Amino acid sequence: MCEKQSCDPIGNCVETFKSLVVNDNIHGNLEVPRICKAIIDTLEFGRLKYINQLGTSYLVYPGATHNRWEHSVGVMKIAGQFVHHLMGKYPGCCTEKDRLAVMLAGLCHDLGHGPFSHLWEFFVHKARPGCGWTHEQASLKMFDYLIEKNKLMPLFEEEGFDANDILFIKEMMYGPLPENGGEYVARGPEKYFLYEIVANKTTSIDVDKWDYFKRDSQALDVNIIFDYERYILMSYLQWDENKRRRLALAEKEASSVVNLFKDRANLHAMGYQHRVVKVFDQMVVDMLCLADKHIHLCYDEQDKPVPLSEACDNMYAYSQLTDNHLLMSIQNSRSQELSEARDICRRIAFRDQYKCIGSICIDEGQSSLAKKIDDIEKSWIEFVSANGKTLSPSDLPLTLKRITYGCSSNPMERVFLVNSKGEKVSPDKKHIKELENVCDEELFFLLRPSGHQAHLEGIQLFTTWNPKLEGLQILKHIRN
Repeated sequence: MCEKQSCDPIGNCVETFKSLVVNDNIHGNLEVPRICKAIIDTLEFGRLKYINQLGTSYLVYPGATHNRWEHSVGVMKIAGQFVHHLMGKYPGCCTEKDRLAVMLAGLCHDLGHGPFSHLWEFFVHKARPGCGWTHEQASLKMFDYLIEKNKLMPLFEEEGFDANDILFIKEMMYGPLPENGGEYVARGPEKYFLYEIVANKTTSIDVDKWDYFKRDSQALDVNIIFDYERYILMSYLQWDENKRRRLALAEKEASSVVNLFKDRANLHAMGYQHRVVKVFDQMVVDMLCLADKHIHLCYDEQDKPVPLSEACDNMYAYSQLTDNHLLMSIQNSRSQELSEARDICRRIAFRDQYKCIGSICIDEGQSSLAKKIDDIEKSWIEFVSANGKTLSPSDLPLTLKRITYGCSSNPMERVFLVNSKGEKVSPDKKHIKELENVCDEELFFLLRPSGHQAHLEGIQLFTTWNPKLEGLQILKHIRN
């Protein structure tokens, strides 16, 4: 990194620190505006350097060691690039302050991630059923906390930002805030397109994906086809039927949408939800649940220890948690209360992972496995309880791989396509068919205890289990 300074008339450098230049391994040299640099130079943002972007994937893909800090700076860069392009194509469509706000939203959108990124949410939900916590909510809280703790509001005001602009940044990070009736309020319909850049709630096509596609695919060595720079060049602004100025895409580029969502599915299949990654995910969640109430790793403002699963409710405590600090603290602990968590941690280190004794899937056209998982789990628990010799249901957890295009409906039907005359057009049926709501599901049956005899018993139980579930024809795959 290097800081750019300005000079007075006789050549003396003045400590204005207008910007920062970062040499990123994905995007090359990128310039960070002063207001964004102020965010970066805080402990709360710096913590993201120690949060792995892909959770436990590095245990399977050794190159997947990049972090949330890199990704966040990359999203900031592409967000600014996109808005800069639109400002050149449509002079007056937004202001420089708007562009800075979009860049800040991109920079801060992942502030709320916990250790092991998305896996932390699974842990919190398991430790605190029904709490409904999400990292997106935590990102808003951490953004507010960061500004207040580091006394950054005067700097924001110097840049012309007021309370409404802060709200605008948070809306772009999260989407419409519940307290505002589910509507965007900080900017009017003439600037609606700005809400579609960082976290696009309409099409799910946004710069967040564009950065992690390039960054993750390089780390995992998984090829992708989508070209975000061409997508930017082929993007336009157009008014929709609700009188909102929206992002639109040239209809000849509809294939780019197909490529994007197929790339996403491929990254999930080859990387994020690889079978062995799912096994390590289960082990880490088990370890965290066992350590939750017993490890004193983060503290509140009164120096009282906070359980791991409750730290996300207190940004002071939450900002103390990072991947390696957590792992090493458990691995090197001495407390008897942490012995089971410590054993799992060491098994991970020695790659003595849980065995996968089998998996099930269903024929295409049947009801989703995810919708039937409670019935499947109930049947499995009852069978193991009745037939297990040394194994009990707690020894044999289930974990679901579920790969979709990430939308509740066909993503192609959500994209605003325009022809060469700027008129809205419907997507080609061929492209719609390519993105029909495909759902690839497989439910893995894992074995927690190690040892040959336990493995044999687990396979025997899975082989003889014959569930009868209404409306579901199960296909079993035994893994010896």
